[in-house]
Amino acid sequence: MDKNTRKIRSLWLLLLSLLIVLSACQPLTPTPALPPTRTPTPLPATATPVPTSKPTLEVDLNKLRGKQVKVAYPWVMDQNRVNQLIDDFNLVNAWGIRAVAESFGSDDLMAEALQQGDLDANILIGKTYDLLDPQNQIALMDLNNYINDPTWGALDAYREDSPFADFAPKPGESLPRYALPLAYDAGLIYYRTAWAKDLGLPGVPLSWDDFASQMKNGLRANLDDDQYLNNGTGGLLLSKSVLSAQSWYAAFGGTYTLQDQVLQMQESALDASFRTLKQAFVDDVSWVGLEPTPYQYFTDNYALAFEGTLSELNQQAEYLPEKNTSLNWETIPYPTTDGKGSIAMESIGVAINSSDPETVLAAWFFVRWLLQPAQQQRLVELHGLWPATGHPAEVASDYAAFHPAWASALKEGVHLTLAPEEASWGINRYVLQDAYLRVYGLEPEYFASIIDVLKQTLAQYPARKP
Repeated sequence: MDKNTRKIRSLWLLLLSLLIVLSACQPLTPTPALPPTRTPTPLPATATPVPTSKPTLEVDLNKLRGKQVKVAYPWVMDQNRVNQLIDDFNLVNAWGIRAVAESFGSDDLMAEALQQGDLDANILIGKTYDLLDPQNQIALMDLNNYINDPTWGALDAYREDSPFADFAPKPGESLPRYALPLAYDAGLIYYRTAWAKDLGLPGVPLSWDDFASQMKNGLRANLDDDQYLNNGTGGLLLSKSVLSAQSWYAAFGGTYTLQDQVLQMQESALDASFRTLKQAFVDDVSWVGLEPTPYQYFTDNYALAFEGTLSELNQQAEYLPEKNTSLNWETIPYPTTDGKGSIAMESIGVAINSSDPETVLAAWFFVRWLLQPAQQQRLVELHGLWPATGHPAEVASDYAAFHPAWASALKEGVHLTLAPEEASWGINRYVLQDAYLRVYGLEPEYFASIIDVLKQTLAQYPARKP
């Protein structure tokens, strides 16, 4: 448990003791070869012009030639592919810029290096909330002038017909932009399509009523078979993860706003989701497993569905291949009252460390190259997330074909919600998760107190630096 989580949990206990008096409650313990990489193509000398009041970036080939930039990233897998990506940039860029790679092995290790200032990379790739953490001992560049430049900008890298267009950088943004979206992780429901068909269920459930009804069918199926060990299972397997909390909040219409630098959440969405989740748990529509991961439960028909994330798709595929038609499964959005489904997302960003103008410009040219469609497809093969520049099934069509469940949740009309890209979201996301953890151990009369404590705790961690 990191120090931010310990601090939050201590504050929860103190505030709860002042607001509610009840007996001690204890929350339940939740607990293939890819296609070959493509040859990159050089970036065009000019991008699509965009309106700007800023002057064109001054590019002096002689000053850029031979510049070296270091790229820090958190991935530990596929080092050869990362190296090949970097080598290809070194071969094709017209400025003679040389990039070198530095892997930190995990998001946690990279976050630690950012906070300790133990990082001298020029280009930083990681979870956006880690890059923007106010405790970081680095100074990031505001990228607005770079991305908006009419000649060397990159606004046109983000397609206007993308499902993520609302979250892409816009011309003339008033607030500083210290990180650009590179990819999105998402909270998803993993749905056991083949078992649902065996049970005679009508199709993918996108409304809450249909979803709860199907989970009850899974529960009854396991109660009626000749195995007693699976009694009480069959419905939705809970993860109680950070992204599941965001997902349920968004599924009930929750949005994020700022007031006096403090993150605000909608009480109506919190209360409605709390009550729905509590009742589902009481009715055995949802359940908590003893194993730390859901994959074997899902494979063995202990769960018709489970709360998961996009980033764990490959782990599930190791247990149960997506393409096996007798055992197939897919990802679906979280169910909503309007039947369109909802997906909550968190971004992976790319940022540039402050340095001399020529080094920053060299770093920018690498970032701009990384946003190319060809490089976006290659990055998908590394991190397995949705590319921020366009529809995943179009940007990485080969990967989508190889992993049918990868983009299956992005159904037409689905509601998409992006977590705040603010300085203290790395703490606030755990505050929200803690609120949802309380739901399963408390009675509904205490839900108002949970919301009060949530609001007070958020106020202790401003969402943006004053």
